[in-house]
This record gives sequence, structure tokens and C-alpha cells, in this order.
Amino acid sequence: MGKTRAAVLHAIAQHPSCSTKELATLTGMTPPSASEHATTLRAAGLIHTVRHRNTALHSPTPMGIALLNSRACL
Repeated sequence: MGKTRAAVLHAIAQHPSCSTKELATLTGMTPPSASEHATTLRAAGLIHTVRHRNTALHSPTPMGIALLNSRACL
């Protein structure tokens, strides 16, 4: 996993149920870029996303937490 995706996963783990806009602010990237990284992490099973009205809320999965707790994400 690259540094940017690891940073996105870490931000989501530190701020569960964060919106894509919040994720972008936390990671210093644009909302479209944050959304693209979240899509990739979701496809890998590392986060899950729920929709609340027009907002996507991202949280880590147990596998995402396990990856963060391993040396693979350092």
C-alpha cells in the first residue's frame, strides 16, 4: 500500500464515519481525489461506506484496522 492510501486509511480509522469532504480536509487533498482513494480502499475491503442523504460516510472495516495494526502499513 502506498503512503497516500495508507494516510487515507489512517484518517478514516481516526475519524470513523467521516464524510468525503472531511476526509479530503484531513488528508490535504481534493474531494474528488479523496473519493477515488476511498473507492479503492472500499474495493479492497478495507473500509465501508454508507450514504446518508447526499453524503458518503466512511469507516474502517476490521480488515482495515488489522492492516493498520500490522507492519504492512508502516
